Amino acid sequence: MSTRMVIASAFLCCTASAAMAQTTAKPADPVFARAQAMVSDGNGAAGRALIDSVIAATPPMAPLYPQALFWRASLASNAADAESDYKHIVVDYPLAPQAADALLRLAQLELARGDRDGALAHLQRIPRDYPRSKSLARASYWTARVLFEKNDIPHACAANESALAQADSTEIELRNQIQYQGQRCPAPATVANAAPAAAVSSAPSSTAPANPSTAVVPPTQPSTSPAGTVAIVPPPTVSKPETTSKVIAQSPKPETITKPATQSIRPVPTEANDAKPSIVDPSKAPKAAASPASGYSVQVAAYNHKADADKLVATLKSRGYAARVDGTVTPFRVRIGRYATENDAEDALKKLKAKRMDGFVVKAPQL
Repeated sequence: MSTRMVIASAFLCCTASAAMAQTTAKPADPVFARAQAMVSDGNGAAGRALIDSVIAATPPMAPLYPQALFWRASLASNAADAESDYKHIVVDYPLAPQAADALLRLAQLELARGDRDGALAHLQRIPRDYPRSKSLARASYWTARVLFEKNDIPHACAANESALAQADSTEIELRNQIQYQGQRCPAPATVANAAPAAAVSSAPSSTAPANPSTAVVPPTQPSTSPAGTVAIVPPPTVSKPETTSKVIAQSPKPETITKPATQSIRPVPTEANDAKPSIVDPSKAPKAAASPASGYSVQVAAYNHKADADKLVATLKSRGYAARVDGTVTPFRVRIGRYATENDAEDALKKLKAKRMDGFVVKAPQL
C-alpha cells in the first residue's frame, strides 16, 4: 500500500505545475500565484500554509472556497491530501468551475495507483455531467490512455480521435500528446486494400487498347496471354475473347455485349425494390419519437445521496418549478423543466440566474 502511495505522490508532484497551467483559463488570484511560486522555489510548507489561511478566512459558500480547495489539492505534498480536496469539490461543489478538473485529477491519481476502472469512472463523468467543460479534450485523451493500458485498442483509438477533434488549436502541447498517442492506432484497412486495387485496375488499362483481333491472331501460346488477363480483371477479359470469337462467326453488331450490360443493370433496381422497408422504418421511428420527449433541461445540483436530491426537488416544487431527480445511481442530478430547444433552456437558465440560482443546460434523458 505504501508503494502505491509513493507512486501516486510522485505522479502528483510531476504533473502539478503543468496541470495548473492547463486548468486555469483565467489569471490566477495573486495569493494563489504567490503560493505556487513558493512551492516551485522549494518552500512548499509556506506556500501551502498561505492557501490554508485563505481557506480558513473564506466562507464555505463563497465562490473562492472551491477554488482555494483546488489550489491546495494541486500543491499538496502527498496524493492522499490532494485526493481528499478533489473529492470535497466533486461532492460538495459539483457546480463549481473546478469540478470537472477535479474529476480529471482524481482519474489521474487512480491511474497512478493502477486502478484503471476507477480512473475510467471519473473520466466518463466529465462529458456526461459537464458537456461544456474546457477539459473535454484532456478527458478524452486520458480516457484513450486508460483504454490503451486495458488493451481496448478500438475504443482507445476512438477516444483519442475525439480528443484531437475537441482540442483547441492553441493547445499545442496537448495536441502533440494526442497525435503521439495516436501512433498506436492501426492504419485503416481500406487504405491498404485500395493500393492493390488501383494497381490491378491500371494494369489492364495498358493492355486494354490492344485490338481483339490482334489478341487472337498472335501465334506462340495464344492461350497463356488471355489467361493472364483473365486472372487480373475477370469481367472485361472473359467477355472480350468470347464475344470476339462469336462476333467474327455471326455478325458485326455487338449484340452479345449489350445484352450482358442490360442484364447487369436490371438486377440492381430489383434488389433495391426487394429490400424490405419494414426493417428500416422501425429503427427510424423511435428516434423521431424520442427527440421531442428528451429535449433539454437545466441542472441545478447533484448529490451523492438521493434523499438530499429529493429534498431539494421538494423545495423547488413548492416554489413552482418543474423539478425532478434524474439518475438511479450517484450522482443524483436535480434538473428543472423539459425544453424543446437549447435556446429555450438557455432562456430558462437566465431567469433562474436572475433569481440568484445557478446551473447549466444539459440534454434531458428520454422519458
